[in-house]
Amino acid sequence: MSTRTLVGSYEQSTKSASFSQAEHIIFAYEAMSQNEAWTIKEMQIWLSPCVDSGGDSVGMLYGCLTTDFLTPPATTSIASLRDYARQYNAGDNRGIAWSTVEYKNRESGSNDFRVPFGGQIPFGAIADDRRAINYLILNTIIQTESNAVTDNTSVVNYRIIMESNKVSPMESIVHQIRGMAQDVDA
Repeated sequence: MSTRTLVGSYEQSTKSASFSQAEHIIFAYEAMSQNEAWTIKEMQIWLSPCVDSGGDSVGMLYGCLTTDFLTPPATTSIASLRDYARQYNAGDNRGIAWSTVEYKNRESGSNDFRVPFGGQIPFGAIADDRRAINYLILNTIIQTESNAVTDNTSVVNYRIIMESNKVSPMESIVHQIRGMAQDVDA
């Protein structure tokens, strides 16, 4: 078994919206032999601290690490985005880890900033029995009370620790089917 740490960041647009979503492929494994699987050991996500917040407000960062792509929202309406967010529920087999971070957006003249509630970046919840075979996709939602957060100031950062495991061809197939939101228990 070997351990890998995935770290990175990406911009998520928040222009003129109090609710935005994004997906980002953070790991892709393609090989002739699919006898390796990864178990998630730790997950942390956080937003960049510098932001033009437009005033004091509360914000949330939701993250769902999946093994397959989620169905994107049909429109930019709040109702459509809420339907999209239902895919973050633990009952969806594509989900492998989840995180929620509450933020305080603080106005300080021209030096606005954001801090996570309690000053700490929490660890995510992990489904220990699920394995990633091909992809890991980080899906994120940023929701805020203020729609004045300036675009291009919301950078999502991530740190994922995963461990590789050898699996049999049958285990690989079962995890791949499960990871595509198929019910393997029926």
